[in-house]
Amino acid sequence: MCTANVCRSPMVAAMLRHRLGGHGPTVESAGVRAPEGRPMDRDSAAQLTSRGIEVPSSTARQLTAEIVAGADLVLTATRAHRADVLDLHPRSLRRTFTLLEFAALGDLVDATDLAGLVAGAAGARTQGPRSADLRDPIGHPAEVHAEVAILAETAVASIAARLKALGG
Repeated sequence: MCTANVCRSPMVAAMLRHRLGGHGPTVESAGVRAPEGRPMDRDSAAQLTSRGIEVPSSTARQLTAEIVAGADLVLTATRAHRADVLDLHPRSLRRTFTLLEFAALGDLVDATDLAGLVAGAAGARTQGPRSADLRDPIGHPAEVHAEVAILAETAVASIAARLKALGG
């Protein structure tokens, strides 16, 4: 989940779907101020293509309280986006994290299922990284999109490995 749902969120969702290979939880993407119907940013899409990951055909969609309520885990690009999620659905605090935060916390938690992993990460939140935001690359050169993709890819690899180890 990011701002416009045309760079970070669709990129992360595509990376996670690719890593999970069709196994594991449903992965969706939305934005807090999404220009509905807008396609993915071409520079972010190029980052997926360069990694052999299919570019999503879906277009930007607005985050809603219903989407948040139905999610077992909500991953955001920044802490400000996490606050936006909590404004929409205050009871989602214990299952809403930034991508970088959840990747780091997931490595600290011993869990046997997704609910346990999420609960354990919530309990360990104070041990999370100080820098947990993915920079917004929109409007910046392709090099910035590449930097964001590298950070996202590392976090996604960690999260996907944990989810696969859980068996879903």
